Amino acid sequence: KYKNIFFACQKASNEDNLAELSKVISSYIGYNIVFSSFIEAFRAIIKLAENERLIFILDEYPNLAEKDNNAISSIFQNLIDHECRNTKLFLIISGSSLPFMKDDVLGKNSPLYGRSTWIFRIQPFDYLSSAAFVPSYSYEDKTLVYGITGGIPRYLELFSDKHTIKENLLYNLFDTNSVLFNERDNYLKEEFKEVSTYNSILTAIASGCTKLSEIANRSGIQVGTLPKYLSKLKEVGIIERIVPMGETEKKGVWQISDLFFRFYFFFVQKNISTITSGRMEKYYDTLITPLLNDYMGKVFEKIVNEYIETYAELPFPIETIGTWWGGSRKLKKEIEIDLIAASAISNQRILASVKYRNRKTPEAELGLMKDYASESGEGYEDIFWFFSKSGFEDDFHESDNVKLFTLDDIYSIKR
Repeated sequence: KYKNIFFACQKASNEDNLAELSKVISSYIGYNIVFSSFIEAFRAIIKLAENERLIFILDEYPNLAEKDNNAISSIFQNLIDHECRNTKLFLIISGSSLPFMKDDVLGKNSPLYGRSTWIFRIQPFDYLSSAAFVPSYSYEDKTLVYGITGGIPRYLELFSDKHTIKENLLYNLFDTNSVLFNERDNYLKEEFKEVSTYNSILTAIASGCTKLSEIANRSGIQVGTLPKYLSKLKEVGIIERIVPMGETEKKGVWQISDLFFRFYFFFVQKNISTITSGRMEKYYDTLITPLLNDYMGKVFEKIVNEYIETYAELPFPIETIGTWWGGSRKLKKEIEIDLIAASAISNQRILASVKYRNRKTPEAELGLMKDYASESGEGYEDIFWFFSKSGFEDDFHESDNVKLFTLDDIYSIKR
């Protein structure tokens, strides 16, 4: 293992951060030293890396750099350009504020622009990795934990499989004093200055407004200025724009993609009065339990998407994967195919039906999917995959182009 110095920048004055960094370096070298400036402290670290590999990690860098208009970044630029070249220092700068890291650290106007050798955006855990945090839970409860936390490690750590989903939610979210109750607002404050504007946009999308004009009307924001806000929310991964496969961008719609935000709007915001009055425990089985399947429908689609892309044994390499919806000439109604995975080498495609409900999926679903397939395009060799939380009725069988998957299938994977 390489030696390392880890320093988490605090939301404090630069003087306090320098004092803490001095303590960290003192602990590493084995004797007490107090540095009078950051450049002095950084040079000490560079000297320690003259003859052996040393990893220096600056975590939550925005807490340090944003206070002094990039003076710290300018110091790093000078040191990297002139004093680090012949050392074995490995510098890692990380931060959870994506706009700041993207614009103020990596942007063209940043002193550090062009100095990075590797840029990595850390993603949340997928459904299978998230399940490892609650190993004794049932597969159904593991899907719920993923649907609540979105795979964010900090959120996952708060959930214990020694307690029920209900107990975890009442303790961690459905209480004004809980850790996650104010997480949505705190996150928006970290990322954006116009918090109320962004919150209005998210509220509009969460209420079912998916098109630009609808979001503008509901949020009270002019259509002309709305795209810049949507772009920022998309950039940090809270929302996404989805377009039916094979269709033009004009048919795209906006939706909340961050699962924690989606859960918050679906359950917390709608029941805020019950939570603030301290009555959620009393009404949980009335307000939350009956709606979990409705909420988890889209979450299960995301889980299945991850399964197909990462873990499934595929009959072909995938070129694109997405959803499709449109008007049916035959059925005279709007129809939707949950997921379509198109082959990169042939005219084959997988059409997936995803059901998260408390009843088994009947064989009649296959006929419906075949009707939907004919509406979504011609000239394809279709393979039908069905995913069901509660399994399948006895008369529903697999065949050469039909496969059936349960929660056991998508969770019992050897990696």
